[in-house]
Amino acid sequence: MRNSSHNANVEERLLAGIDLIDASQACALLRIETDDPEDAIQSMARDGVIITLVQNGKTMLPLFQFDVVNGRVFDVVRHILNLRPARISNLRLCYWLTRAHVDFDCAPADRLGREDAAIVAAFRRYVEPVRHG
Repeated sequence: MRNSSHNANVEERLLAGIDLIDASQACALLRIETDDPEDAIQSMARDGVIITLVQNGKTMLPLFQFDVVNGRVFDVVRHILNLRPARISNLRLCYWLTRAHVDFDCAPADRLGREDAAIVAAFRRYVEPVRHG
């Protein structure tokens, strides 16, 4: 039991450090008119277009993946999601994107839309299996 509560505590701390919006806010930002924002966002997540997280049983989205000026999801998010191995959860992906990275002197999320090729290259290195020999 202790491990389960410890994991929940770690997850809560990670989520607290990420600016999150709900499905309704995401649809408004993306200019999607729908009576069911949750379904619209879940559909985008299934299509590998957007990163979703669950907080207190509710679908939430990291704000960093949005180009808020142009009302869209940064294209690089789809590329990263396509590269992501199944062993890396959305929470772990968000952790990687929001922590300082040596290649950028900041978090990769801070460079989305500006240094996309470098972010994809860094993520490829991160997910590449370690090979000895």
